[in-house]
Amino acid sequence: MQSPDNTAAAGGIIPLDLVSGSAWVLGSVLGRTWRFSIEGTREIDPFRDRDKGVIFCFWHSQILPLAYIFRGVGVTAVVSASKDGDRATAVAQRWNHDTIRGSSSRGQLAVIRQCIRTLAGGRNVVIIPDGPRGPREEVKPGAAMIALMTNAPVVPVRAIPRRAWRLNSWDGFVIPKPFTHITVDFKAPLHPSQFTEAGTRVEQFTRSLQEALLP
Repeated sequence: MQSPDNTAAAGGIIPLDLVSGSAWVLGSVLGRTWRFSIEGTREIDPFRDRDKGVIFCFWHSQILPLAYIFRGVGVTAVVSASKDGDRATAVAQRWNHDTIRGSSSRGQLAVIRQCIRTLAGGRNVVIIPDGPRGPREEVKPGAAMIALMTNAPVVPVRAIPRRAWRLNSWDGFVIPKPFTHITVDFKAPLHPSQFTEAGTRVEQFTRSLQEALLP
């Protein structure tokens, strides 16, 4: 599966290196043991509603369980243009996800253009609002800006494993333990039409997304 202007289309499948290969194997092996349930809004079904032009947002720490659980859905994720981004893309491709390469610090305008085209084509997009380097669990304005430009709803998502390891990394990366249960909580979509105050729409949207993603 390919989409315009993404890494898969531009350069084909990225080979796994030791780090990305280990992450893919670990996620695939552990993932087969996880059990999960979907809670929250019924406005969108992530498995059924694949072509709705929706933006999904979740914390950087929760990439592994959510990328695995929704590996057959095939969203387009914004991934940093870095070596770590190459590794994340290599894993994402093997779980049937496309990528748009760039971030708030590198290639921001190109990322916005590609997100607009992808959403206009009906594809769902994942934006990690505290990525690629934090601050941890602090929403940056990129998702709100793109949503307001495209009139796309933003769905905040949280993965809550009963038992997990948390790495000593900047994001506190979460690895659910074998055979644990993961609650995937889909919050009510944030619609651009909710934010009407001229001059502060981005700030309002960003603040509401921050509140929705916190426990």
